[in-house]
Amino acid sequence: MNLRQQLKAKLDRLAEIAALAKSEDRDFTEEEVAEITTLSAEADDLDAKVKAADAAQASVARLTTKSAGGGTAVLERVTDRTDEQFDAIVKQLGMGDQFVKSAAYQSFRGAHPSGFGEGTPISLDRIKVGSLADWYFARRLGLKADAPVQQTALAHLQNIRLPMVDLTTPRPLTLLDLISRGTIGGPSFEYLQITAVTRNAALVPDEILPADSTTKPTSGLSTNLATAKVYTYADGYTVTNQMLADAPALASYLNGQLSYNIDAVIEDKILNGSGTGGNPTGIMNTSGVQAQAFDTDMVTTIRRAITKVTKIGGQVTAVVVSPEDDETFDLLKDAEGRYYSGGPWSSGPNTIWGRPRVVSQLVPQGTAILGNWGTVNLLDREGLSVLAFNQHKDYAARNLVYVRAELRAAQAIFKPAELVIADLTA
Repeated sequence: MNLRQQLKAKLDRLAEIAALAKSEDRDFTEEEVAEITTLSAEADDLDAKVKAADAAQASVARLTTKSAGGGTAVLERVTDRTDEQFDAIVKQLGMGDQFVKSAAYQSFRGAHPSGFGEGTPISLDRIKVGSLADWYFARRLGLKADAPVQQTALAHLQNIRLPMVDLTTPRPLTLLDLISRGTIGGPSFEYLQITAVTRNAALVPDEILPADSTTKPTSGLSTNLATAKVYTYADGYTVTNQMLADAPALASYLNGQLSYNIDAVIEDKILNGSGTGGNPTGIMNTSGVQAQAFDTDMVTTIRRAITKVTKIGGQVTAVVVSPEDDETFDLLKDAEGRYYSGGPWSSGPNTIWGRPRVVSQLVPQGTAILGNWGTVNLLDREGLSVLAFNQHKDYAARNLVYVRAELRAAQAIFKPAELVIADLTA
């Protein structure tokens, strides 16, 4: 089922619910209200993707590539592509690219071909530029948000063999690469956090024994009721009318600035959210997260913390440290002055005790956070959107526009017991 068929199915279901309530001369039930809310959000998301796919289709249709003989080889007809293929193309675009390629932005630019002058009323409706899955699509492939869009797959270029030496060093992981992602259908939900695990499984003999010896073992599972609430992660910049009219410049600006800043605030709240004053609860303030005191040295302390996770059946997927502590690990030497890590000329991923060592500027110096990072979830509610308007302060008179990016999402930590905060200072 392609995008348009999915959208039609959502709209048909909405019409069906409305018709049923009307025929019975009643208001919507609570279940119907909940379903309408979910269907509306899904329909909006699909509608945005259809529009983005149409814009991508129009762009690709204009692309040509020169053949080796000097002629022009037209790319494969994009009209023959499915909506799913177009959706894949759109996912390769950065946030800024999707914004300037949206129907709303293109229509607004078309109405002002000579640019935006003083007094031009600017108000671009909210333009959805993707979901969390789209947001991190390029990150997963190791692409930069402001990298040019690669269209080589459409040109059917002959496969070539690349030098393997450049492929041995992967792009460094970030904290946001480690966590899990999903979706949430409402403003919040309650869930049980696993804060402690006690495993007492044992062999029980079949033969008759004294009463005090035949008691079967019982394992323990401590839980805490938590709420995952949707919050708005946002950032904005003031740009000139000229920049707003210049699509490539604006796309580059959005990719390079807004995406980086929103990543930073998400990472900060996942780590340090206070849980009060309109903030989600981050790892540092979550009950049930284990603690490891300093033991002998930094390396020993990390190993002790790994044991705390593995002894309850968890897996340590990464160790996250501050830039300062990452430097200290790299500079560790043995008694003869040799670097433990291989020295400044070595290449390859940074690890400690076989686990990836990931750097975050938002982790306090002297602290390491490690464990099963897959238990930390960022749940998409409305996806990414960009707005632009000059009805802000005196911007209209100064030929300025406020461009704002927003993401609505919830964060949840399902198994705090599988995370450990380690103290690396003596």
